[in-house]
Amino acid sequence: MMTHPVNGINVRMIYSACVVIETPNCKILCDPWFTDGIYDGAWFLHPKIDDPASIIGDCDYVYVSHIHPDHYDPKFLHEYFAIYGKKKILVANFSENYLAMSMQREGFEVSICNSDTRIENTTISIHPHITNSLSDIDSALLVQFQDGNRTHRVINLNDCVYDPDFLDQFVFEEKIDILLLGYTGAGPYPQTYFDIDDPSLVSAAINKKSQFFTRYLETIKHVPSKVRIPFAGQYVLGGCLAVMNEARGVADSFETTKIDNQAIVLKEYEGSIDTESLIAVSERTEPISRISIENRITEIENSPMAYEAIGAGLISAGLVVNLLNKALPRARKKSECTSDYFFTFELQNGQRAVLNANRHGNSGVELTTKEDPLPQPRSEISIDLRYLFGLLTGLFHWNNAEVGSQFQTRRVPDQFSREAQNFLNFLMI
Repeated sequence: MMTHPVNGINVRMIYSACVVIETPNCKILCDPWFTDGIYDGAWFLHPKIDDPASIIGDCDYVYVSHIHPDHYDPKFLHEYFAIYGKKKILVANFSENYLAMSMQREGFEVSICNSDTRIENTTISIHPHITNSLSDIDSALLVQFQDGNRTHRVINLNDCVYDPDFLDQFVFEEKIDILLLGYTGAGPYPQTYFDIDDPSLVSAAINKKSQFFTRYLETIKHVPSKVRIPFAGQYVLGGCLAVMNEARGVADSFETTKIDNQAIVLKEYEGSIDTESLIAVSERTEPISRISIENRITEIENSPMAYEAIGAGLISAGLVVNLLNKALPRARKKSECTSDYFFTFELQNGQRAVLNANRHGNSGVELTTKEDPLPQPRSEISIDLRYLFGLLTGLFHWNNAEVGSQFQTRRVPDQFSREAQNFLNFLMI
């Protein structure tokens, strides 16, 4: 075990959700993502560096909060272990542990944390965010260091959405020292739900930023802390998706300083703060330069999507319909929809495939034309047939496709249904 000459707990910002949390007893690397083109070719880092492993340095543990590729980057982990040796990987305990299974397939040794991990005066606790959905994947990290009568605490909420019941376990008699939490949304809305020239897209993007700022304020009110560090969700879209960057409604973390006077934005790859002094080293004092973002987008706007490796013309509408019919019964068994909700998929020659996500349904896939009326409520999906083939066969995953902004959706009526959205995660053979 390496020595750790720090006072209390030190938090060092690396990039996006990647931080290093260090106590006098151990050093924990959290959610390292440094491979460009994740989410099947969609997401890229900015700012980007060439040698993140050397900036991170040697750590004792690796904590991976959940399976999304901007948190779990197997390529980088293999590279990191090749330099510093294998580390103990800590993950949350879920009954359906997609992350642990995926890591084991990649050859990693995983420690599923059913209880606290104690290293001398340091306690590491991993808390799964359980909502009783099969789509539960998120977790949070609590690091505590006991220094005599003083308990130093750092909480890393990662991507956990605002949930008062979940947050109750992080409320103590005294304020926690440092709270790391999300401030923005990195999903497909609104950029994949409107035409790029639709005026409604602008207002939807503004509303999205406002909604996530509200969640941020609700979280910091629920969990009293001395200092807040807004982080995660830092990326740009590349390839054919680059045109959607301005429409994502993704805030710069620096914007949180306008709504929270205890927010500290640590500079990427440089910034740090400790629980003893609560004085930041290397803060970012302005948003990331628009010119640098535009230059980065120019670099990546011709990058290929992963599904483009499948030859054009190899995937027919008939093959896709057969796969949909095989995938539908499996998805219905795991569906959380207890009433009718329909998905339509554009095929070739003006055809559409229509299916019902209702777990009590028994109808198969219906083929319609553009002239035929469609049932409601529904989501109309427009997606490359090669990508749809890959999703139905398990080559790609629906949640990555969604977060990666890889398909267009039009809802009728325009109302969000989490149960319906989760249904797609299981639509595969």
